Amino acid sequence: MAYKHFYRAILFRLAVIMLLAGTTTYLFFEKQNYPLSIISGLLLTGTVINIVRYFNHMNRWISFFLLGIENEDTTLKIPSKSGNKAIDDVYKGMNRLNELFRQTKTEINTREQYFRSVINQSTTGLFSVNEKGRVININPEAEKLVNLKEYHHINALTAVDKALPGFIMQSAPNAHQSSAIFENRHGQKLLFKLSQITIKSKKIKLIAVSDITKELDNREVDAWIKLARTLSHEIMNNIAPITTLSKVISGYFTQNNTIVDTGKIDEKIIQNTVKGLDVIEERSVGLMNFVENYRKFTKLPEPHLKEVNLSVIVESNLLAAKAFPGFDKIKIIKEIPGDFLFVTDEKLQSQVITNLLKNALEALSSDDTENPTLMIKQWQTDRTMRIEFTNNGPAIPPELREQIFVPFFTTKENGSGIGLSLSKQIMLTMGGDILLNSKKEGWTTFTVVLNKTV
Repeated sequence: MAYKHFYRAILFRLAVIMLLAGTTTYLFFEKQNYPLSIISGLLLTGTVINIVRYFNHMNRWISFFLLGIENEDTTLKIPSKSGNKAIDDVYKGMNRLNELFRQTKTEINTREQYFRSVINQSTTGLFSVNEKGRVININPEAEKLVNLKEYHHINALTAVDKALPGFIMQSAPNAHQSSAIFENRHGQKLLFKLSQITIKSKKIKLIAVSDITKELDNREVDAWIKLARTLSHEIMNNIAPITTLSKVISGYFTQNNTIVDTGKIDEKIIQNTVKGLDVIEERSVGLMNFVENYRKFTKLPEPHLKEVNLSVIVESNLLAAKAFPGFDKIKIIKEIPGDFLFVTDEKLQSQVITNLLKNALEALSSDDTENPTLMIKQWQTDRTMRIEFTNNGPAIPPELREQIFVPFFTTKENGSGIGLSLSKQIMLTMGGDILLNSKKEGWTTFTVVLNKTV
C-alpha cells in the first residue's frame, strides 16, 4: 500500500503548489495587494522546496540502497521514521529487501565456505586459472602436487613439463584432448583433466590433478607379468621338443653312458634321427625368430621427427597393401582429405600403418565375413591427428581386448604377437598412442593418435 500513500503525498503537494501559484498571481495582478502576494509567493516557494526535498530525501536513500546491493553491502541502516507516512512505507520496503539480500548473502557465504571446505579436504588437486593464466583458486592437494600458489602464473608449471602450460591454456578443449599425463620432478605421474566455464563473459579453466603413479605402476607390473608368461610359454614351446628329441636321439646311440656299436644302428634309427634333427632345426629357427622379434621390440630406433604429409604415407601404404592375398575382394572406403602435414617419424609411422592394414586385411580374409569392408578415416583437432582403421571382420572377444597389445600375445597360428605391441610402443615413443574401439556392433576400430608437440 506504500505507493498509495506516495501518490496522495505527491498529489497533495501539487494541489497546494497550484493553489498558491493561483493565489499569488491573483493577489499580485488583480488586487495589487503586494504584501499578501509576497507572503503567498513565499509559501509557494516553501512548498516547492518541500516537494524537492521530499524527492531528494527518498531518492538519496534509494540510491544508497541500490549502491549497497551493487557492492554486496547489506549494512546500510535505512531510517524507519521520517515523519512522512508515504516515505516511511517506502523505507519499510527497502528495509525488507535489504534484510532479504542480507540473508541471501549469508546463505551464499555459508554454502561457499562449505564447498571450499570440501574442496580443500579433497584428495584430488583442484585449481582454476583465468584467461591471463593466473591461478585464482587452488586447494592444498594441488599445491602439493604441482607446487603452485594462488595468484601464481601457470608458466611455473614448466618445472613439471614444458608442454603443461600450453596444454592447460588450449582453447575449448574437447573430450579427446581434455586430459593428459605428465611427470613431475619427484617421479610422480600426474593426470590433468580440463574443463571450462564462462563467468561474466570471462573464460575460466578448471583443472583437476591426481597422482596416478601407483595405478600406472600396478598396470606396468601386470604388463610385465603377462610378458613373462608369454615369454615363458613361447620359449618352452620351442625348448621342450628340442630337449625331448635330443634325449631320444641320444638314446639311439648310447647305452649306459657308452656309445653303441655302429653295427646295431639300422636304417630306421637313422631315419628317426634325421626326422628328429629336422624338428630340432625347425624349433631352433622358431626360437631364433622369436628372439629377433624380441630384439626389435626392445631396441626401437630413436625417432627422427620432421614434418611429413600423412595423407601421402597412408595412400602409399594402402597401395602397397594391394599385394596382400584377398585384397581385391575387400571394399575400401576412404576419408582422406588433401594434404595433412604433421610432425612424426616417416619410417616408423609407415611401419605402424602397415601393421594395422595387414591386421585388418587378415581379419577380413575370414570366410565368415560377408561384404568385407575396410574404412580408413583421417581427421584432426587443434592438438591431435587421428587415423582410424575400421573393419567388419570377426570381433575381438572382450577377454582378449586387454591382451592384444601385450608383446608376443597372439591368437594366430603363425603369428608372432609383435605387430600390435610394437606399433603401440612406436606411437608411445613418439608421444602418441593406438586405441582399440569395439563399441559399434559388428565393427572393430584401431585409432592412431598423434599429438602435436607444444
